[in-house]
Amino acid sequence: MLQNADVLPSSFSASIAPKNSPSCLAGIKIYRQAQEEYSLIKKAHRTLAPTGCTPDFCQSGRMTRILEPRVGRDRPLAEIQQEAADFLRECRDENIIESDDVLDRRIKTALIQIMETSEKMVVTDRDGNQIEGIAGGIWTQSRQELEYGLRAAWRNSRRCIMRSEHMHLALCDLRHVTSSREMASTMLDGMVRAFNRGRILPTCFVFPPRLPGRRGPMIWNTQVLQFAGYRQTDGSVLGDPANIELTEEIIALGWKPPRDKTRWDFLPLVTMAEGDRPHIAELPVELRRTVSITHPRFKEEFEVMNLKWVLAPALSRQGFDIGGNQYTGSPFIGWFMDAEVGVRDLADSFRYNVLPEVVQTCNLSDEPQTPFEDLPEYLSLVALSRAQAELNFAVYYSFLRAHVMMIDTVTSSTKYQNYDLDRREIVGYRLPADPYWLAPPQGSIISVWHRGGMPNYQPKPMVCRHVQDPMKAWKRELEQQKRMEESDRSKSLIGHVNSHGSTPTIRIFSCSSGVNASKMAKKLYSTLERLIADTHAEFMLEKEKPLNSLSLSDVLQDDVILIIASTTGSGEIPSNAARFVEEHTADSMIGNAPRFSVFANGDSTYGDTYNAAAKKIQEVMTSLGCRPLLGHCFAGDTAHKNPDWDSFNRWLDNIDHLFLGNLHKVDLPTSLEKIGDKTTALRAMPFATLVRKHRPHSDGMIQATFDIGDLDYHEMDHLKLLAPNPRIEVRRALKLLHLQEDTVFNWHSENAFSFLCRFVDLARPFKTLDWYPGITTLPQTAKEQLKTLAVCDLLSQAEITWTDDLVETACKDMGSIQPRLYSVASCQRHSGHRLDDILEESAGNLVDVVVKINQTGKFSNTWLLQAPVGAKLRFGQASPDTWRLVRAQRPNAPFIAIATGSGIGPVRSVLQSRMSDLDWTSGLSSLSSVLAVGNAPNSKQSSRRSSVGSGTGGRGLPKFINHHAHLGVSNTSGSVHLFAGFKPEDEVLFDHILKPAIKAEMFGTLQLVRSNAQKIRVQDCLFTEREKLGKILQDPDCIVFVCANNNAADAAEKILSDVVGSNVKEKLGERYIEEVFRSHVE
Repeated sequence: MLQNADVLPSSFSASIAPKNSPSCLAGIKIYRQAQEEYSLIKKAHRTLAPTGCTPDFCQSGRMTRILEPRVGRDRPLAEIQQEAADFLRECRDENIIESDDVLDRRIKTALIQIMETSEKMVVTDRDGNQIEGIAGGIWTQSRQELEYGLRAAWRNSRRCIMRSEHMHLALCDLRHVTSSREMASTMLDGMVRAFNRGRILPTCFVFPPRLPGRRGPMIWNTQVLQFAGYRQTDGSVLGDPANIELTEEIIALGWKPPRDKTRWDFLPLVTMAEGDRPHIAELPVELRRTVSITHPRFKEEFEVMNLKWVLAPALSRQGFDIGGNQYTGSPFIGWFMDAEVGVRDLADSFRYNVLPEVVQTCNLSDEPQTPFEDLPEYLSLVALSRAQAELNFAVYYSFLRAHVMMIDTVTSSTKYQNYDLDRREIVGYRLPADPYWLAPPQGSIISVWHRGGMPNYQPKPMVCRHVQDPMKAWKRELEQQKRMEESDRSKSLIGHVNSHGSTPTIRIFSCSSGVNASKMAKKLYSTLERLIADTHAEFMLEKEKPLNSLSLSDVLQDDVILIIASTTGSGEIPSNAARFVEEHTADSMIGNAPRFSVFANGDSTYGDTYNAAAKKIQEVMTSLGCRPLLGHCFAGDTAHKNPDWDSFNRWLDNIDHLFLGNLHKVDLPTSLEKIGDKTTALRAMPFATLVRKHRPHSDGMIQATFDIGDLDYHEMDHLKLLAPNPRIEVRRALKLLHLQEDTVFNWHSENAFSFLCRFVDLARPFKTLDWYPGITTLPQTAKEQLKTLAVCDLLSQAEITWTDDLVETACKDMGSIQPRLYSVASCQRHSGHRLDDILEESAGNLVDVVVKINQTGKFSNTWLLQAPVGAKLRFGQASPDTWRLVRAQRPNAPFIAIATGSGIGPVRSVLQSRMSDLDWTSGLSSLSSVLAVGNAPNSKQSSRRSSVGSGTGGRGLPKFINHHAHLGVSNTSGSVHLFAGFKPEDEVLFDHILKPAIKAEMFGTLQLVRSNAQKIRVQDCLFTEREKLGKILQDPDCIVFVCANNNAADAAEKILSDVVGSNVKEKLGERYIEEVFRSHVE
């Protein structure tokens, strides 16, 4: 409080103090300081945007300000050009642009590009006035410029308390993406990588900038991870009340919510590219995981309340204004502050409103007999305050328990204040701040609440909202397109009744010895169901069935048959399609032949047998007179990704408009003839280098380590190893064909030695022998005998005069090398993988496999046993969905593994993964170190990282504390329950594999069964532990993994089914993973 003596004479005040300034010494001092700070701010920031307030209307108390800048408006050309030039000069100030000459060239280029993309239309100036003029266009920012712009926008975000981490923001550059479907797939893939199993890497996903007169790419969801809100008939809401309208609009778009709705149902992601219709995408399993809220002192009470929350905040309706470019689609993922969830999302009366429930359930009221709503206000406040504190603690405790990054309110407040003060010491002014947003909801007990006088200004680059609501924007576009679509629909093949007077039917079939074809068929059904409703097409839709159940006599001419076909073994038709193919192979053409299309779900590394089943089915259907929609199979390729959802989606894009009239962007078809140019042809496959062989017993299994260069892999992935032919056999073949080692073929990129060594299998017979001189004159028995001989054996019996053409024909008739499939037995993230006996030259990623020696095996016996360290072979990778499911669960979720023999390999990869997680939660790495050294979310991510941001500073920062240990939160120790069987000769290898996990106390159960005369098997141990297993299987995150022979797998399923009281596979669903040793693998 100022004393009277501090009041200045009016003459003095008038002489030195500006008009409307305070009339006291303290006031003038503060005023001058503010003016000086503002002068520095204006000097440092070339472009300042309005804050939403005017001299007549202050909006500082509003959460959303109606006058603040937004993306989506057309702005004058001069304004856009000025902001572009200002931004580039700022990049030069920050050394993003390396010289003044480069700066001049960049400014000139930007101004030209803006002019070239400008359009004449109504524009909105800085004051909100709309006038006729020229709307400025867009310009192409370099990756480094865009990355800096994003980081600067985060630093300038007045509402964010975590800006001290802005220099760690990663860019996922998706400016090349122009379709709604690809928007969803690329963004969700990047989100999974950025989430990083809980060690979140803050990442922004940037789609193309908005052009004048367009809305730009948009996302319907306000957050990528959010729960549905269902309006009930009684007026109540099931789920999140904030998402009622969004939920209803997504349902109207075609989404079908779960049959048994809950308040924790994830909404799908809806993306909308410029000029494209909205696309609905279900979240991947890694992002559908929730954090169950629990409390160490109120464990049972919180179990009753069954509270949950999503893994991370992923804002998806925000935009960025950077150098005049408006990025309307630029979602961001970070991590939560505890109060966001515990004090706001779960507690706000207009959200989940759980505080009264917490009061009642945890008995926090001073008058527990009185219903909460009847409590006097002062007692209600006391009870709510207690509930708020306990709930907020429970949220933080639960996220740590689930190994998901979260920051507490006190730490975040302290970090912000320290960063703000350190920055002021460097630049002379403070960060832009909006106290309404920065002050945490706990109020004055948090120190930042008392920080008065924070300057409220808004520099550019900036984060801002979109001027349009994406759902309303789509409705307007839909109305404009309605007449055109109705006209196009009348010309299409739909909307009519066929000649039999009935509605045509889309029939879906699949064939496979595994599960992927069926999984794709189910996805096809749900997608077509939505599209039919969306386009009002007059079609019936039947659910997926095995191809053997297709009866062509029941099919009508206007029906559509869609088939997803996998190939088994060495090119055989799967058993659930074999009868259909056999019955119709010799049939004549049928009447009322329907339209059809076949998606070939194959693996290109299998060479000759690649998609053999799909080709045969296509051939049979065509011979019957059925009309192909595309004229050929559409080829997928599981060589890298299994299932190959990208090819599946392209197939659907290429066929649905042919019978549904669905208008969208269509790519060129992928035919089986062209697939070699787009997938993993043998010549394009990378090499792996053998860097170690570990075989403790001469008759036992081998642990082999390969260097695969800079390629990444996941635990439980598969390696496809293509063993080359022995050199002695290659030289024999060269001699028989009259070739030199360095002979160059004009029909193949490799020389003769390389071709015969690495591309064909000399141990297999020729495929046809059509080239063999005199083959047609030989008796049938002689022909059959020749077709059984290996390549060199046949050539050694023949007297052939070789010509270049004949050599080419014979070589092309040789069978391709077939890959051998092995599960990886290591985790790339595990730091203890590199050992002393690894080849010194090895510098790439190392992957282990555990190999059982097969006496007739081309890879294990012929190549691996003989190969020296340093030998190379071609390989491919396959990533089944298994690793995604395992990583999606919390790192300490129960993992029950049943393995026999080499099945211990994939189990080891999971053990190493969990030991890696254990290192993180043991205090070996802090938040800052995770950010500083974390991998970027994808190959296009920024590799540039700054360990300390501009003014990040350490003034009074709290030291890193292992909160997991401090709070007694369980880590990955004791979470694995292993039942493994092995032969005596593999005992030392098993001990070598399991010892690190035993030392790390990973096992809650460890039952090792050595082959024995009593015939006690690994499955017998499951029976003795059935009571313990019954409790473990009740955990909703529990995973069962079986990697064993047929007998052990069947017995395990039966025993575990008895334990849970029903079929364990049906009860656990995708959480029951089975890899059974079979003679053929899909």
